[in-house]
Amino acid sequence: MASPQTEKGHVRIANELWNEVLRRDFSKRQQNLILFIWRLSYGTGQKDCLIERFNLLELAGMYKQDVKKELKFLRECAVLNWDEDSMIFSINKNYHLWQITPNKNWDSDKFNSLIHQNLSRKKVSKTLTDDSVPENKEVSKTLTFKSELVSKTLTMQLVKYLPTRGGNAVVTVNPASLKTLLYTLKIKDIKDNNNNNGNQTKGKVSEIRTTNPFKYYEQNFEPVIPPAIVDKINSWLDDFSEEMVLLAMEKCLEQEEYKRKWGYINRILVNWYKNRIMTPEQVAEADEKFYSKKNSYAKSQPQSAEIIPDWFKNRNVKSDDQPKEDHKENEQAELEALIKQYAGGQ
Repeated sequence: MASPQTEKGHVRIANELWNEVLRRDFSKRQQNLILFIWRLSYGTGQKDCLIERFNLLELAGMYKQDVKKELKFLRECAVLNWDEDSMIFSINKNYHLWQITPNKNWDSDKFNSLIHQNLSRKKVSKTLTDDSVPENKEVSKTLTFKSELVSKTLTMQLVKYLPTRGGNAVVTVNPASLKTLLYTLKIKDIKDNNNNNGNQTKGKVSEIRTTNPFKYYEQNFEPVIPPAIVDKINSWLDDFSEEMVLLAMEKCLEQEEYKRKWGYINRILVNWYKNRIMTPEQVAEADEKFYSKKNSYAKSQPQSAEIIPDWFKNRNVKSDDQPKEDHKENEQAELEALIKQYAGGQ
Protein backbone atom coordinates (compact mmCIF):
# COMPACT_ATOMS: atom_id res chain seq x y z
CA MET A 1 0.00 0.00 0.00
CA ALA A 2 1.09 3.58 -0.64
CA SER A 3 2.44 5.37 2.39
CA PRO A 4 3.23 9.01 1.54
CA GLN A 5 5.22 10.81 4.22
CA THR A 6 6.41 14.41 4.43
CA GLU A 7 9.89 13.09 5.21
CA LYS A 8 10.06 11.85 1.63
CA GLY A 9 9.41 15.36 0.28
CA HIS A 10 6.60 17.89 0.17
CA VAL A 11 5.62 21.17 -1.52
CA ARG A 12 5.86 24.12 0.84
CA ILE A 13 3.22 26.65 -0.20
CA ALA A 14 1.71 29.32 2.03
CA ASN A 15 -1.94 28.86 2.94
CA GLU A 16 -2.66 32.35 1.58
CA LEU A 17 -1.72 31.19 -1.92
CA TRP A 18 -3.85 28.05 -1.65
CA ASN A 19 -6.80 30.14 -0.48
CA GLU A 20 -6.34 32.59 -3.34
CA VAL A 21 -6.25 29.85 -5.99
CA LEU A 22 -9.50 28.49 -4.56
CA ARG A 23 -11.05 31.97 -4.38
CA ARG A 24 -10.27 33.00 -7.97
CA ASP A 25 -12.27 31.79 -10.95
CA PHE A 26 -9.51 29.79 -12.66
CA SER A 27 -10.40 27.23 -15.29
CA LYS A 28 -9.42 23.58 -14.87
CA ARG A 29 -6.52 23.96 -17.34
CA GLN A 30 -5.24 27.09 -15.60
CA GLN A 31 -5.33 25.42 -12.19
CA ASN A 32 -3.45 22.43 -13.58
CA LEU A 33 -0.76 24.74 -14.98
CA ILE A 34 -0.36 26.51 -11.62
CA LEU A 35 -0.09 23.23 -9.70
CA PHE A 36 2.28 21.81 -12.31
CA ILE A 37 4.64 24.81 -12.01
CA TRP A 38 4.44 24.74 -8.21
CA ARG A 39 5.41 21.07 -8.18
CA LEU A 40 8.46 21.72 -10.37
CA SER A 41 9.52 24.89 -8.50
CA TYR A 42 8.58 24.82 -4.80
CA GLY A 43 8.40 21.03 -4.95
CA THR A 44 12.12 20.96 -5.84
CA GLY A 45 13.11 23.62 -3.31
CA GLN A 46 13.34 26.46 -5.88
CA LYS A 47 11.38 29.63 -6.62
CA ASP A 48 11.07 28.88 -10.33
CA CYS A 49 11.36 25.98 -12.74
CA LEU A 50 12.70 25.17 -16.21
CA ILE A 51 10.38 23.69 -18.87
CA GLU A 52 12.33 23.57 -22.13
CA ARG A 53 9.49 22.72 -24.56
CA PHE A 54 5.82 23.57 -24.69
CA ASN A 55 4.83 19.98 -25.40
CA LEU A 56 6.12 19.01 -21.96
CA LEU A 57 3.27 21.05 -20.49
CA GLU A 58 0.86 18.56 -22.02
CA LEU A 59 1.63 16.51 -18.91
CA ALA A 60 -0.61 18.99 -17.05
CA GLY A 61 -3.60 17.59 -18.93
CA MET A 62 -4.18 19.86 -21.93
CA TYR A 63 -3.78 19.80 -25.67
CA LYS A 64 -0.73 21.27 -27.36
CA GLN A 65 -2.69 24.03 -29.09
CA ASP A 66 -4.07 25.24 -25.72
CA VAL A 67 -0.76 25.40 -23.83
CA LYS A 68 0.61 28.66 -25.22
CA LYS A 69 -2.78 30.34 -25.13
CA GLU A 70 -3.23 29.60 -21.41
CA LEU A 71 0.34 30.63 -20.62
CA LYS A 72 -0.12 34.01 -22.31
CA PHE A 73 -3.43 34.55 -20.51
CA LEU A 74 -1.94 33.82 -17.08
CA ARG A 75 1.01 36.10 -17.82
CA GLU A 76 -1.24 38.97 -18.96
CA CYS A 77 -3.28 38.54 -15.77
CA ALA A 78 -0.08 38.90 -13.66
CA VAL A 79 -0.40 35.34 -12.31
CA LEU A 80 2.55 33.84 -14.18
CA ASN A 81 6.13 35.02 -14.61
CA TRP A 82 7.49 33.59 -17.87
CA ASP A 83 10.78 34.30 -19.62
CA GLU A 84 10.33 33.10 -23.20
CA ASP A 85 14.05 33.12 -23.95
CA SER A 86 15.13 30.89 -21.07
CA MET A 87 11.74 29.16 -20.62
CA ILE A 88 11.82 29.81 -16.87
CA PHE A 89 8.42 29.79 -15.16
CA SER A 90 7.21 30.89 -11.71
CA ILE A 91 3.94 31.90 -10.07
CA ASN A 92 3.63 35.51 -8.88
CA LYS A 93 3.29 35.47 -5.08
CA ASN A 94 1.81 38.99 -5.05
CA TYR A 95 -1.69 37.66 -5.58
CA HIS A 96 -3.27 41.10 -5.07
CA LEU A 97 -1.95 41.86 -8.59
CA TRP A 98 -3.77 38.90 -10.15
CA GLN A 99 -6.35 40.11 -12.68
CA ILE A 100 -8.65 37.10 -12.23
CA THR A 101 -12.22 37.64 -11.06
CA PRO A 102 -13.28 35.94 -7.80
CA ASN A 103 -15.39 32.82 -7.77
CA LYS A 104 -19.08 33.78 -7.58
CA ASN A 105 -19.78 31.20 -4.86
CA TRP A 106 -16.83 32.17 -2.66
CA ASP A 107 -17.65 33.28 0.89
CA SER A 108 -14.68 34.22 3.07
CA ASP A 109 -16.67 34.01 6.30
CA LYS A 110 -17.87 30.48 5.58
CA PHE A 111 -14.39 29.40 4.52
CA ASN A 112 -12.80 30.83 7.69
CA SER A 113 -15.49 29.09 9.72
CA LEU A 114 -14.57 25.77 8.08
CA ILE A 115 -10.90 26.37 8.85
CA HIS A 116 -11.70 27.14 12.48
CA GLN A 117 -13.95 24.10 12.75
CA ASN A 118 -11.24 21.77 11.49
CA LEU A 119 -8.54 23.37 13.63
CA SER A 120 -10.70 22.80 16.70
CA ARG A 121 -10.74 19.06 15.94
CA LYS A 122 -7.10 18.84 16.95
CA LYS A 123 -7.14 17.76 20.58
CA VAL A 124 -4.22 17.97 22.97
CA SER A 125 -3.38 14.66 24.59
CA LYS A 126 -4.29 14.51 28.29
CA THR A 127 -1.78 11.76 29.03
CA LEU A 128 1.98 11.78 29.04
CA THR A 129 3.76 10.40 26.00
CA ASP A 130 6.00 8.23 28.16
CA ASP A 131 3.86 5.54 29.84
CA SER A 132 6.75 4.51 32.04
CA VAL A 133 6.36 7.54 34.32
CA PRO A 134 4.78 6.50 37.63
CA GLU A 135 1.31 7.89 38.28
CA ASN A 136 2.14 8.99 41.83
CA LYS A 137 5.13 11.08 40.77
CA GLU A 138 4.75 14.68 41.93
CA VAL A 139 6.22 17.83 40.48
CA SER A 140 9.46 18.71 42.17
CA LYS A 141 9.42 21.85 44.30
CA THR A 142 13.15 22.32 43.91
CA LEU A 143 15.47 23.01 41.01
CA THR A 144 17.28 20.24 39.19
CA PHE A 145 20.21 20.86 41.49
CA LYS A 146 18.85 19.92 44.89
CA SER A 147 21.30 22.17 46.65
CA GLU A 148 19.58 25.26 45.22
CA LEU A 149 16.03 25.88 46.37
CA VAL A 150 13.48 27.70 44.32
CA SER A 151 13.55 31.39 45.17
CA LYS A 152 10.39 32.86 46.67
CA THR A 153 11.33 36.41 45.76
CA LEU A 154 10.99 38.18 42.43
CA THR A 155 14.02 38.48 40.18
CA MET A 156 14.71 41.20 37.61
CA GLN A 157 17.30 39.34 35.59
CA LEU A 158 15.34 36.78 33.58
CA VAL A 159 12.00 38.53 33.31
CA LYS A 160 11.26 39.23 29.66
CA TYR A 161 8.00 41.18 30.02
CA LEU A 162 6.98 43.39 32.90
CA PRO A 163 3.60 45.08 33.41
CA THR A 164 3.57 48.85 33.14
CA ARG A 165 2.61 50.85 36.18
CA GLY A 166 -1.06 51.67 36.18
CA GLY A 167 -1.40 50.47 32.59
CA ASN A 168 -3.78 47.97 31.08
CA ALA A 169 -2.72 45.15 28.80
CA VAL A 170 -3.34 45.71 25.14
CA VAL A 171 -5.64 42.89 24.02
CA THR A 172 -6.98 42.52 20.50
CA VAL A 173 -10.06 40.41 19.92
CA ASN A 174 -9.24 39.71 16.30
CA PRO A 175 -5.60 38.84 15.49
CA ALA A 176 -6.02 40.42 12.04
CA SER A 177 -6.63 43.78 13.72
CA LEU A 178 -3.23 43.79 15.46
CA LYS A 179 -1.62 45.57 12.54
CA THR A 180 -4.50 48.07 12.50
CA LEU A 181 -3.89 48.83 16.18
CA LEU A 182 -0.17 49.33 15.63
CA TYR A 183 -0.80 51.74 12.77
CA THR A 184 -3.31 53.67 14.91
CA LEU A 185 -0.83 54.04 17.77
CA LYS A 186 1.89 55.08 15.33
CA ILE A 187 -0.21 57.86 13.83
CA LYS A 188 -1.33 59.01 17.30
CA ASP A 189 2.30 59.37 18.41
CA ILE A 190 3.14 61.40 15.28
CA LYS A 191 0.15 63.70 15.80
CA ASP A 192 1.02 64.28 19.46
CA ASN A 193 4.59 65.09 18.51
CA ASN A 194 3.47 67.60 15.88
CA ASN A 195 1.08 69.27 18.31
CA ASN A 196 3.79 69.62 20.94
CA ASN A 197 6.24 71.14 18.49
CA GLY A 198 3.67 73.60 17.12
CA ASN A 199 4.41 72.80 13.51
CA GLN A 200 0.83 72.93 12.32
CA THR A 201 -0.26 76.11 10.51
CA LYS A 202 -3.69 77.31 9.45
CA GLY A 203 -4.69 76.98 5.81
CA LYS A 204 -2.11 74.24 5.17
CA VAL A 205 -3.06 70.62 4.66
CA SER A 206 -1.23 68.39 7.13
CA GLU A 207 0.88 65.63 5.64
CA ILE A 208 -0.02 63.33 8.52
CA ARG A 209 -3.53 61.97 8.13
CA THR A 210 -5.74 61.70 11.17
CA THR A 211 -6.92 58.16 10.58
CA ASN A 212 -5.67 54.83 9.26
CA PRO A 213 -6.82 53.00 6.09
CA PHE A 214 -8.91 50.47 8.01
CA LYS A 215 -10.88 53.10 9.92
CA TYR A 216 -11.19 55.28 6.83
CA TYR A 217 -12.60 52.36 4.83
CA GLU A 218 -15.21 51.67 7.51
CA GLN A 219 -16.21 55.35 7.62
CA ASN A 220 -16.62 55.78 3.87
CA PHE A 221 -17.26 52.37 2.26
CA GLU A 222 -18.56 49.66 4.61
CA PRO A 223 -19.55 50.00 8.30
CA VAL A 224 -17.82 46.71 9.12
CA ILE A 225 -14.68 45.96 7.12
CA PRO A 226 -14.65 42.32 5.89
CA PRO A 227 -11.65 40.12 6.86
CA ALA A 228 -10.77 39.70 3.17
CA ILE A 229 -10.45 43.49 2.75
CA VAL A 230 -8.31 43.66 5.91
CA ASP A 231 -5.93 41.12 4.39
CA LYS A 232 -5.76 43.02 1.10
CA ILE A 233 -5.07 46.35 2.80
CA ASN A 234 -2.35 44.73 4.90
CA SER A 235 -0.87 43.26 1.74
CA TRP A 236 -0.78 46.65 0.02
CA LEU A 237 0.77 48.26 3.10
CA ASP A 238 3.78 46.04 2.50
CA ASP A 239 4.33 47.85 -0.83
CA PHE A 240 2.95 51.35 -0.15
CA SER A 241 2.90 53.80 2.70
CA GLU A 242 -0.29 54.27 4.67
CA GLU A 243 -0.72 57.72 3.14
CA MET A 244 -0.73 56.26 -0.39
CA VAL A 245 -3.42 53.69 0.47
CA LEU A 246 -5.54 56.48 1.97
CA LEU A 247 -4.98 58.59 -1.13
CA ALA A 248 -6.23 55.75 -3.35
CA MET A 249 -9.40 55.52 -1.23
CA GLU A 250 -9.93 59.28 -1.51
CA LYS A 251 -9.59 59.15 -5.31
CA CYS A 252 -12.13 56.32 -5.38
CA LEU A 253 -14.62 58.51 -3.49
CA GLU A 254 -14.27 61.16 -6.21
CA GLN A 255 -15.80 58.76 -8.73
CA GLU A 256 -19.44 57.98 -9.32
CA GLU A 257 -21.23 56.07 -6.59
CA TYR A 258 -21.34 52.74 -8.40
CA LYS A 259 -17.52 52.78 -8.70
CA ARG A 260 -16.93 53.31 -4.98
CA LYS A 261 -15.84 49.77 -4.22
CA TRP A 262 -12.65 48.00 -3.21
CA GLY A 263 -12.11 46.81 -6.78
CA TYR A 264 -11.64 50.41 -7.99
CA ILE A 265 -9.23 51.15 -5.12
CA ASN A 266 -7.28 48.02 -5.99
CA ARG A 267 -7.02 49.07 -9.67
CA ILE A 268 -5.62 52.46 -8.63
CA LEU A 269 -2.96 50.80 -6.46
CA VAL A 270 -2.10 48.29 -9.18
CA ASN A 271 -1.63 51.14 -11.68
CA TRP A 272 0.64 53.02 -9.25
CA TYR A 273 2.62 49.88 -8.52
CA LYS A 274 3.19 49.15 -12.21
CA ASN A 275 4.27 52.74 -12.91
CA ARG A 276 6.40 52.94 -9.74
CA ILE A 277 4.40 55.81 -8.28
CA MET A 278 5.21 55.64 -4.59
CA THR A 279 4.58 59.15 -3.17
CA PRO A 280 1.69 61.66 -3.23
CA GLU A 281 3.95 64.09 -5.11
CA GLN A 282 4.43 61.52 -7.88
CA VAL A 283 0.66 60.98 -7.98
CA ALA A 284 0.04 64.71 -8.45
CA GLU A 285 2.69 64.84 -11.18
CA ALA A 286 1.19 61.85 -13.00
CA ASP A 287 -2.32 63.35 -12.80
CA GLU A 288 -1.05 66.67 -14.16
CA LYS A 289 0.62 64.95 -17.11
CA PHE A 290 -2.54 62.93 -17.82
CA TYR A 291 -4.89 65.93 -17.88
CA SER A 292 -2.39 68.05 -19.79
CA LYS A 293 -2.09 65.37 -22.46
CA LYS A 294 -5.86 64.97 -22.56
CA ASN A 295 -6.45 68.71 -23.03
CA SER A 296 -3.76 69.06 -25.69
CA TYR A 297 -5.27 66.16 -27.62
CA ALA A 298 -8.73 67.75 -27.49
CA LYS A 299 -7.35 71.08 -28.78
CA SER A 300 -5.46 69.40 -31.60
CA GLN A 301 -8.59 67.82 -33.00
CA PRO A 302 -10.08 69.90 -35.89
CA GLN A 303 -13.50 71.25 -35.12
CA SER A 304 -15.87 70.26 -37.88
CA ALA A 305 -17.78 73.25 -39.28
CA GLU A 306 -21.37 72.55 -40.19
CA ILE A 307 -21.87 73.05 -43.93
CA ILE A 308 -25.39 74.15 -44.90
CA PRO A 309 -26.16 74.13 -48.64
CA ASP A 310 -27.40 77.32 -50.27
CA TRP A 311 -30.56 75.72 -51.53
CA PHE A 312 -31.57 74.99 -47.94
CA LYS A 313 -30.87 78.55 -46.79
CA ASN A 314 -32.88 80.02 -49.72
CA ARG A 315 -35.67 77.50 -49.64
CA ASN A 316 -38.24 80.12 -48.50
CA VAL A 317 -36.96 82.98 -50.75
CA LYS A 318 -38.77 83.53 -54.08
CA SER A 319 -36.49 83.81 -57.07
CA ASP A 320 -36.72 86.73 -59.48
CA ASP A 321 -36.96 84.32 -62.38
CA GLN A 322 -40.02 82.72 -60.91
CA PRO A 323 -43.12 83.75 -62.99
CA LYS A 324 -45.61 85.86 -61.13
CA GLU A 325 -49.40 85.39 -61.10
CA ASP A 326 -50.13 88.28 -63.50
CA HIS A 327 -47.57 86.99 -65.97
CA LYS A 328 -49.30 83.63 -65.95
CA GLU A 329 -52.66 85.28 -66.77
CA ASN A 330 -51.15 87.12 -69.79
CA GLU A 331 -49.73 83.93 -71.18
CA GLN A 332 -53.12 82.26 -70.82
CA ALA A 333 -54.92 85.10 -72.72
CA GLU A 334 -52.38 85.00 -75.55
CA LEU A 335 -52.83 81.26 -75.87
CA GLU A 336 -56.62 81.53 -76.10
CA ALA A 337 -56.35 84.24 -78.79
CA LEU A 338 -54.09 82.06 -80.90
CA ILE A 339 -56.57 79.21 -80.64
CA LYS A 340 -59.48 81.37 -81.78
CA GLN A 341 -57.50 82.75 -84.71
CA TYR A 342 -56.54 79.27 -85.82
CA ALA A 343 -60.14 78.05 -85.60
CA GLY A 344 -61.51 81.02 -87.60
CA GLY A 345 -58.96 80.53 -90.36
CA GLN A 346 -60.19 77.05 -90.99
